[in-house]
Amino acid sequence: MNLNRFKWWLVAFLALISLVGGGSLVSAHAASDPESDFGVTPLLPKDQLSKKANYFDLKVQPGSARTIKVSVTNPNKAPRTLVVSPINATTSDSGQAVYVPSNRTDSSAQTTFKDMTSGPVTLHLAPRQGKTVTFTVRTPASGFTGEVLGGLFVTNPKAHRSTSSGNFTLQNRYAEVVAVALWCQPNQVLPINLKLASVTAKKQNGQPQVLAKLRNVTPALFGKFDVHARVLKTSSHQQVLTKSLKNGSMAPNSWFNLGIGLGKKPLAAGEYTLKVHATSGQRVWNFSRNFTISAKLARAHNETLHTKQPNYWWIWLLLAILLVILLLLLAYWLGKRRSQDDDDNDDDADLSAKDATTTDTDTTAAKSTDEDQSHLKS
Repeated sequence: MNLNRFKWWLVAFLALISLVGGGSLVSAHAASDPESDFGVTPLLPKDQLSKKANYFDLKVQPGSARTIKVSVTNPNKAPRTLVVSPINATTSDSGQAVYVPSNRTDSSAQTTFKDMTSGPVTLHLAPRQGKTVTFTVRTPASGFTGEVLGGLFVTNPKAHRSTSSGNFTLQNRYAEVVAVALWCQPNQVLPINLKLASVTAKKQNGQPQVLAKLRNVTPALFGKFDVHARVLKTSSHQQVLTKSLKNGSMAPNSWFNLGIGLGKKPLAAGEYTLKVHATSGQRVWNFSRNFTISAKLARAHNETLHTKQPNYWWIWLLLAILLVILLLLLAYWLGKRRSQDDDDNDDDADLSAKDATTTDTDTTAAKSTDEDQSHLKS
């Protein structure tokens, strides 16, 4: 009886855990795409500056040319057509240095990896075949200051997937990249010059935002980049919006838009002030810039707030609680019913045993009476 009741309570408990945990446990795995499998290995030269790096870290001479090579392999049973392209390192709107095709190189760059390197190569690979791809890098006669940072971007044009990184969207999802860092004066240390180029309020990806364009006009990569931005009402200095970026990074001579959403409260059209406090290690920058939120943008933002659908999460929570209660009541009822059935079975067994005992007693008594009568006759 107690064991059966325990079983039903256990069922109810497991149901409760399932609801609280958000449903059944699911084993997630990445689906393999047969169009996407290839390998890329940099063939690092002997004059590599950093012997531990798995990317090209090279000193180049002004007015000279040199080659860089990568090995591309197709481990599949089907042929592959791949494209290997030189690209510039840039910065995404999430505030991270990235190696993807884009046009975000800042105008302050003396030269770029893409400008210095020979063009894209289309590579046809038979099944289980590998090939070496060679690019020529030509350094300007005047050389360059700091670091030129880019990469060799390898993709399969038939692997049609899409992904986003900040404002970048890649239609050819599966790709590999080998980074390339070039120096005329290896590991030259330069003071980072960060600038606030512009502040505008407009729709970005369909959402009203304040966009602060930040430029790294130095030919140097830097990280540990933290930004805290505040939007104030110019007339009253009342803070209305904030945005923070933690542990970001910026590629040499690149820019990105720091997007600040307009929040969940109505905003009036008018003059506002953006204040930006940015740090990278011991480096500190502070910027302040006035801008205008137009009546059209303010109206679009406020209408979005008014048409926002109500949140019915509390109804789903109530339904979940009711379902748990029903499961518990069902388990209790089933356990009690099973217990009663067991008790009834025990009572029936007792009655059967009692009847059997009574029958045996009557039989014995009858036998004794017969024997007594037989004795009297004799």
